[in-house]
Amino acid sequence: METVVKAYAKINLTLDLTAVLPNKYHGIFTVMQSVGLYDNVTIKTGREGLTLSCSEKYIPCDDRNTAFKAARLFYEKAGIIPECEISIKKVIPSGAGLAGGSADAAAVLKGLNNIYPGALSYKDIMEIALSVGADVPFCYVGGTRLCQNIGEILSFLPPLSAHVLIVKPYERVSTKDAYARFDSAENITHPDNDSFLFYAAQGDYKEAVKYASNMFETLSDVKSGKEIKDTMNENGAWFSSMSGSGSAYFGLFDSEEAARKCAGVLRSKAESVFVCRTKTKGVE
Repeated sequence: METVVKAYAKINLTLDLTAVLPNKYHGIFTVMQSVGLYDNVTIKTGREGLTLSCSEKYIPCDDRNTAFKAARLFYEKAGIIPECEISIKKVIPSGAGLAGGSADAAAVLKGLNNIYPGALSYKDIMEIALSVGADVPFCYVGGTRLCQNIGEILSFLPPLSAHVLIVKPYERVSTKDAYARFDSAENITHPDNDSFLFYAAQGDYKEAVKYASNMFETLSDVKSGKEIKDTMNENGAWFSSMSGSGSAYFGLFDSEEAARKCAGVLRSKAESVFVCRTKTKGVE
């Protein structure tokens, strides 16, 4: 049997690091949004064993890969002998804060769940998702969600409808280094999470983003970030921000025409540029 799953990227409309939890992880308050930029994940079953291949040669294809790990854990929890070949066609940039690896893992879980219906419960799948990576549960369900604790507490929010311009600078960001910069920083100003959530809960995102901030962006060393944001804001974006720990930036636009016009301005200044729409679902 063969199935192909679209693994959609995410952006963060706001992102606050709220505390260091007893397990030493950072507690977060973030609103994640699925967008129509995706990797293609193909799963073939019928041949004993578990293998993974990827279009990008620098990406590991063993247990260091979240998609591989998700498949291994699915088979272990379901008590099924592994029998699948996974192939990932990458489009989502790596080191960009867009959850490409997490989306691929979520796509594997979705695909295997389709192939083996009833083998695992939704609770089982979400437990595997969290064990693989903090963003994987969101990538599985998708849409517009408030994500808290380490990312596994997901609360539904009214859907956001917008055209999205995503710009990946030439720089890459290590998530580990981004957290280290936060931990060593002093006098950090946190976003107004309560006001953001008040308006987001009403679906008024243009008002909500007035209270948004990305803690990683405030400490970012991505030198081209300011120019990218300024260009977006000058060309019709009603909000722009860094996504996750970076290095990608995004802008939200009312019209596709404005988003594509801005993309044309920025294309020569970045590694990759994408225009897509927000989505109401995760992997599919």
